[in-house]
Amino acid sequence: MLFDHGTLEPLVNGERALIEIDIHVFQLLHHALAEWLWPMVVLSTIGGGWGSLAVVPLLFAVRTRRFAGSLAAVLGVTAVTVFVLKRIVARVRPCNSLADVKALVFAAPTDFSFPSGHSAGSFAFAFFVAIVLVKGTPAGASAHERRIRLLAALVLPLLAAAVGLSRIALGVHFPGDVLAGAVLGTTVASIGAYFHFAVLRRVTPA
Repeated sequence: MLFDHGTLEPLVNGERALIEIDIHVFQLLHHALAEWLWPMVVLSTIGGGWGSLAVVPLLFAVRTRRFAGSLAAVLGVTAVTVFVLKRIVARVRPCNSLADVKALVFAAPTDFSFPSGHSAGSFAFAFFVAIVLVKGTPAGASAHERRIRLLAALVLPLLAAAVGLSRIALGVHFPGDVLAGAVLGTTVASIGAYFHFAVLRRVTPA
């Protein structure tokens, strides 16, 4: 045998401890955010993909078509990765696994919990746009425009984090799900932004 029971036991115990911590943090945040229920509902709705509809008109405008296409690709890769990981990990949502927790406002989702698709999509959107705003600042941009771009680049990830918190508040995700979604979305966005600018350098005259 490559591993015996004694070798695996610390790993199993460590995983169990992480799960217990995740549940404890969920319960703290879920109850603390209950008084902010309706703002959480709004954030969750935006993070559920409705906000991404803003990309559609940009696909038909010549000036924004390349940006919108890259952003759509980032969101698509993120969604597919979430779909695959949910089925591999197969973690049950808190509203379907904890006796004292119910999904608030919306019906309890029937799919798996890890990672959070809302969190992954929101962070993918926020970080891709933030990187493009900062790195794509025109050389001749005014100081005012630079400040606006930087401010937007700072606010977008905060909104993505708020979307993640809304999923905990509504009882449909553990903090670990949200964190994993954030890492996934940020990673895909960073890779997507790299290729976006690589293509721009190839097609833009020197």
